[in-house]
Amino acid sequence: MEAIPRICVVDDDAAVRLALCNLLEAGGYRVLAFDSGEALLDAQDPEPADVAVFDVKLRGMSGFTLLERFRARNRARGCEVPALLISGHSDSAMEQRARDAGALDLLRKPVDPDCLFDRIEEALERREGAP
Repeated sequence: MEAIPRICVVDDDAAVRLALCNLLEAGGYRVLAFDSGEALLDAQDPEPADVAVFDVKLRGMSGFTLLERFRARNRARGCEVPALLISGHSDSAMEQRARDAGALDLLRKPVDPDCLFDRIEEALERREGAP
């Protein structure tokens, strides 16, 4: 039996977080949801997510800071978890900053469901192809 991919979602807007969770669960994924970067990093979860989706503008630590710390924690555990960033406002500079930070893509809110699913599937394929 093939494992159901786990998607980690961090968004401080409860309505957006719930909508993303419902969308991803309807798409056949298991979802781990957090309302802040701090909550995710404080969580004691021995099984890492397969893909992460972080909002850029969070209360407290930004999505960029979260991505940096999340990637460092996973490297220390010996794994890489592909990440997508989402933002209500983006421009080419923010998109480049997201790529420089290690995100696979920066998606604009409201997130197009087909685009989100395509990027998650690309991330899963990339992860499975990793050595």
